Amino acid sequence: MLCPVLSVLNRLVLLVALTFSFSCFASSITVTDIADRQVTLNAPVSRVILADSRALVALNILNPQNPLHGIIAWDNALQVKVPDMAQAYSKKFPAIDKVPVFANPYASDFSVERALKMKPDLVIFDTGLLGKLRDSGTLNQLEKSGVPVIFIDFRQQPLTNTVASIRLLGKVFGEEKNGEKYISFYQQRLSLIQQRIATLAPQQRPTVFIERHAGMTGTESCCHTFGKGNFGEFIQAAGGNNLGSQWFETMGGEINEEQLITSQPRFYLMTAADWSSAHKGSVSIPLGYGADEEISQKMLKGLMERRSQRVLTAVKEGRVMAFYHQFYDSPFNIAAVEAIAKFLHPTLFPDLDPLADLKMMHREFSSLEYQGLFWINAK
Repeated sequence: MLCPVLSVLNRLVLLVALTFSFSCFASSITVTDIADRQVTLNAPVSRVILADSRALVALNILNPQNPLHGIIAWDNALQVKVPDMAQAYSKKFPAIDKVPVFANPYASDFSVERALKMKPDLVIFDTGLLGKLRDSGTLNQLEKSGVPVIFIDFRQQPLTNTVASIRLLGKVFGEEKNGEKYISFYQQRLSLIQQRIATLAPQQRPTVFIERHAGMTGTESCCHTFGKGNFGEFIQAAGGNNLGSQWFETMGGEINEEQLITSQPRFYLMTAADWSSAHKGSVSIPLGYGADEEISQKMLKGLMERRSQRVLTAVKEGRVMAFYHQFYDSPFNIAAVEAIAKFLHPTLFPDLDPLADLKMMHREFSSLEYQGLFWINAK
């Protein structure tokens, strides 16, 4: 008769011990986020709402074996904007399809009521949403409800904020060791590029125009570009003179065809992806995890033959390169910087191998195996 009683008591003792150990494991910390806000929370976090699901790449760096750890909901960006990546992760982690999804906060209002029902211990936003969340009162509501909020940035000023964002995420998830390992690699590559580019005279920096989401809405779409932020930063860091930086202070905007033709850039770059499921009539280059080089070359040729592109000297002479659009919101952006630097200044970077580095990044810092195609040159 004593055995069942002892068994129950033993289970209760074990349960109390486990509860106590988990509560001791999580401790209060104060961090400074990318918006320069002081935020106090219990770390490591275990119930996180991710307002940009594409940050999964960053979380995968921190946790190579289980990138979904702690995620209780996220927005639809991964499904809608990066279907190739979503499919690649879904094959490896079927549970990804069960994560509750809400509309992207850039395109809709973030529901505080729904978020509170999920009882998160952290909500993570992109810094580009800071103004909107403050103006709408959303940020204030979350803070008054006792829900910690942090802002990260792989999109607005990626080369400035990628390291800080990885370090911040490492602290709140309790994965600082893995974060610092990636940061070490990232800083080494960026430093190498910066040191060599610093030797260039201003006239040795070629003019570059980069077309944002080339062909996404059809053959007649032109000409969205990046300003001083995002890919504009990549081009400047890689030793180019980004024309969009002269016209737009931040993320970018659209110019007309005449302005593009008059500018006659030395190099013409594009960002592209497989947007066929989200945008009917897309003629973009299906770069990414499911890309085929033959098909991609065909689509690149088609974009080069558009009315406003075919008259450009850079296009006529084949100084054209297209990149996977999602480098614009990914800590793997260093691979794009490497590839641009090598494309613009091949003699300055004979020993730089961007493709080998991207494959290594997948092998060392991702659950996904390298496959597909992430940039392509005109032939």
